[in-house]
Amino acid sequence: MSFESVTAFLDGVEERFGVPACECVVWLDHRPVYRHWAGRMGWAKDAPPLSGGEWYWIYSCTKLMTMTAAMQLAEQGRLGLDDPVEKYLPEYGNMTVRDGGGLRPAHTRMTVRMLMTMTGGLSYDQTLPAIVEAKKKRAGTRELIRMLAAEPLEFDPGTRFRYSMCHDVMAAVIEVASGERFSEYIRRHIAAPLGIGGVTFRPGEREMERMPEQLCWHDKKLYMFKVERDNTHQLTPDYDSGGAGICCRAQDYIPFLDALACGGVGANGARILKPETVSRMCENQLCGQTLRDYHDTMKPSEAEGYALGLRVHLGGDEFPAGEFGWDGAAGALAVMEPKRRMSVFYVQHVLNYLPNYAELHPELMRRIYRCVDEERTAH
Repeated sequence: MSFESVTAFLDGVEERFGVPACECVVWLDHRPVYRHWAGRMGWAKDAPPLSGGEWYWIYSCTKLMTMTAAMQLAEQGRLGLDDPVEKYLPEYGNMTVRDGGGLRPAHTRMTVRMLMTMTGGLSYDQTLPAIVEAKKKRAGTRELIRMLAAEPLEFDPGTRFRYSMCHDVMAAVIEVASGERFSEYIRRHIAAPLGIGGVTFRPGEREMERMPEQLCWHDKKLYMFKVERDNTHQLTPDYDSGGAGICCRAQDYIPFLDALACGGVGANGARILKPETVSRMCENQLCGQTLRDYHDTMKPSEAEGYALGLRVHLGGDEFPAGEFGWDGAAGALAVMEPKRRMSVFYVQHVLNYLPNYAELHPELMRRIYRCVDEERTAH
């Protein structure tokens, strides 16, 4: 199968977009069919070239594993999607909402589904007093999320969409429902069954040495600058971020995406979800005001909806209905297409780079689909 146009695109990512390092892997029906990396470990022209197998913070691509964990527990009857969050986290039972210059009691109760669909009323503001205090205390996941409940919500749960720490709260729900630490749950029930080991919330010195420099895009002054390789969403050393905490290698994340693309079963035969659960996970959940909020704030294609923690194509544009996935703050992209049983994982390390989503990712996927479909047509 020829992926020459994809390779040419990846080799030109630095010249066209200024991104100094990237890697892409593609699997079809449990088989690796393409892998290519391009660029250097650092921004400097004399930085050593990538050798393959570098580690990246994948940020919000973490959410796909968090949602898979939640759906596993739902299959087992240990978590109800329409349960009130207070069933698992009692401190979320009496929430307040910002209203003008004051506060009032929330009119609706936050549910697990609202957390999964980003309609829980939370924000991504890491300067909130509760988070600042939790950082000082070096709080773990459960304690930090308990402290976060003291902060007012931005709106009544279920009434609006706002990209936020909802999935971080889900990590605490998963800890309570499962009785396991969130990062340990991910390792034991998702990574280990699929035979993958290179997925961590706490990269050590060895992993950090294999991590390309991390850059950040200044969207007002339109330039990139180097930042530390840290992940600011890992709020304390003992905190497991269900929204953005995973560090991994591309070759270790793709077997997980392949399992979702193939009805919940991995290449090694391990099943992490039932086919009907994967389908349920990919059903659009938004309508009316929440869907308008999603389109207004996230700027996706008008043909996209938002399902249980992931985007899903509904049909009507250049990409196939049923394609689903998500991306990350430093440019990672995870895509699954069930009809082709195709999974794609792309990684880079440039934070807040808006051209990723409007230009780079769509062009990459166009080329991948073209290569895959040309091969299928030829046979």
